[in-house]
Amino acid sequence: MKVEIGKRLKSLRMGKGLTQKELAARVSGGLDYTYIGKIERGEQLPSLKILLKISEALSVSVNHFFQDDAAPVLVGIPFADLKRLVKAKKGSELLRALKLLHEDDIPLMVEIIHVLSRHRKALTRTTEEQVPMAAEEGAPYGKK
Repeated sequence: MKVEIGKRLKSLRMGKGLTQKELAARVSGGLDYTYIGKIERGEQLPSLKILLKISEALSVSVNHFFQDDAAPVLVGIPFADLKRLVKAKKGSELLRALKLLHEDDIPLMVEIIHVLSRHRKALTRTTEEQVPMAAEEGAPYGKK
């Protein structure tokens, strides 16, 4: 996703005839132009707050950075999984909340879900990689 946001940013910036320095100067609150370069090269993923400021400076919706990613949202989701989601209390809450969602916000929501998924995988990996302490491996102290 970092590369896609960067490519879209560079395309938008160049389409408006701006240098990285000029764009950085337009961002509310200021931004270092080298940060723009890092985003464009896919070396840095901007926070949503920064991305909102950049989109304002470019006079585009923040959704522009996520446009193509949300198209096949339900493609590949088995009906049984959707049915399970509807029956679960938190799943039905999510579906009710989705009714309130504006169409333009869908790409951003999809990206948030992807970020949460990557975060959960990273946490799982970290937990699995932990080495048990010596006291956890054997019998508790003082017992045979």
